[in-house]
Amino acid sequence: MLRFTRVLATLLLSLSAAALGDTIPGDAARGAEVFKAQKCVTCHSISGEGGKSAPDLSKRPTGQYSPSLMAAAIWNHGPQMWSAMEAAGISRPQLTADEAADLFAHFYAFRYFEQPGDAARGKRLFESKGCEGCHGAASKAGAPPIRKWPSVTDSIQFARELWNHAPKMQTAMGKTAWPTLSAQEMSDILVYVQSQPDVRKAPRRFAPASATTGEVLFREKGCADCHTGAQALRGRGQGQTIAGLAAAMWNHAPQMRGKARELRPEEMTRLVGYLWSIQYFDPPGDPSRGSRVVEEKKCSSCHGVAGSGAPSFSSLAGKIDSITFVSDTWKHGPDMLAEMRKRNVEWPRFEKNQLSDVLAYINSL
Repeated sequence: MLRFTRVLATLLLSLSAAALGDTIPGDAARGAEVFKAQKCVTCHSISGEGGKSAPDLSKRPTGQYSPSLMAAAIWNHGPQMWSAMEAAGISRPQLTADEAADLFAHFYAFRYFEQPGDAARGKRLFESKGCEGCHGAASKAGAPPIRKWPSVTDSIQFARELWNHAPKMQTAMGKTAWPTLSAQEMSDILVYVQSQPDVRKAPRRFAPASATTGEVLFREKGCADCHTGAQALRGRGQGQTIAGLAAAMWNHAPQMRGKARELRPEEMTRLVGYLWSIQYFDPPGDPSRGSRVVEEKKCSSCHGVAGSGAPSFSSLAGKIDSITFVSDTWKHGPDMLAEMRKRNVEWPRFEKNQLSDVLAYINSL
């Protein structure tokens, strides 16, 4: 019992090392290397490249997915994955928080957390919204075809290009109504553009930068004058995807006429790093539901109990997110599993948004 609680304490104390406000941004290119180096590719594949004994991670479940749902899936399948790796003679990865962040960025680059897009719908939208007239392959308007934009394989920079391009579009359109886009429509257009032959196999990129410097820039650019801080953004943008962010920035542009400031590439990565750090790209958890899940899974039988060796949840408040949860699941999960088996305790599973609720509960204390 004592050893078990020490292992559990080690897991959650290590989780507390990274504060939510300082979420590690991650880089998709590094994440692709981590996917190979940590032997994920032995069993899993992405877009058909890799092992076949486990699901292709580019073929996610239907509907919108999220980082916390992926973290829950990794936790739920941990025992099977560790057993399979042991049977195959594969050393268990010691995934650092930096590497976990890079893996998440890799999945973002492959649109794993976006709403499923449809290239045929995207083509129709590209035409009906007037984009084809200037940015189509056969356009005579002199504007660069959208498939030639360097940003089409980098969703962060694609959002920046739309923002910077808006003032010129407004001038060119005159009194023509501004074409608005929903998150789903933006996703469809991106899928259409990225399906073109000359960009289909180009490397995908998702590389947000420092959340801390992003927050400073958020104020310096005047965004905070209207969007008053992290709490307001959490309420307004919770569950937003990168395609949704791009659509929101595009739709918002006419209101910013004469006020919008052009963004450089590194500035956009910093702003997205800040938005990611406040969980802009994850659905909101419910603390009250999370409290019930904690009791149902019997987490409180050790945490906060005097003499158990496990830290109280209140001491972890504001210090846990999906990235650090995944990292420490891989570091300490097998030891926890071994101790639980000795005690005939079943490995708990998180269903639907339960993990998101649990994290929200802990961070609300």
